Amino acid sequence: MDKLGIIPGHLVAQLINFFLLMGVLTLVLYKPVLRMLRERSERIAKGLAFADEAEKRLAQAEAEYQKRLEEARREAQAIVAQAREAAEKERQAILARAQAEAEAERARVAEELERERQAALVALRGQVADLAIEAAGRVLRRAVDEPAHRQLVREFLSQLEQTS
Repeated sequence: MDKLGIIPGHLVAQLINFFLLMGVLTLVLYKPVLRMLRERSERIAKGLAFADEAEKRLAQAEAEYQKRLEEARREAQAIVAQAREAAEKERQAILARAQAEAEAERARVAEELERERQAALVALRGQVADLAIEAAGRVLRRAVDEPAHRQLVREFLSQLEQTS
């Protein structure tokens, strides 16, 4: 070994120094660095797990939001449909009331016109009877009492009503 320039005492001292340095570095540097890397790795894993969990919660919240939004849309459509239906029913009711009122008014007017026509006929019959009596009296120039003339006119008018 002398030929190689290796001194056995120095070699042993260097080996001892090397192993001591390795031991000190392992205790002082290597283990704390490994522990720090392991802790960092665990923190990263926890952070990723937390991020995954947060992403799942976000997806669930989004799904819940969409579900509620759709439910709100359906409810709004139902409310609008009910409002339209109620408005249509109200329109039909108003229309029915208006038609009933118009029919009642038409019936009342027709009844009133019929009463007026009957009254006019009665008045006309009276006038015709008076005119007929007067005309008959002038034509015949004879004395016929008024009640007998009225009876004749009534008979004549009833015959007219039966023929028409």
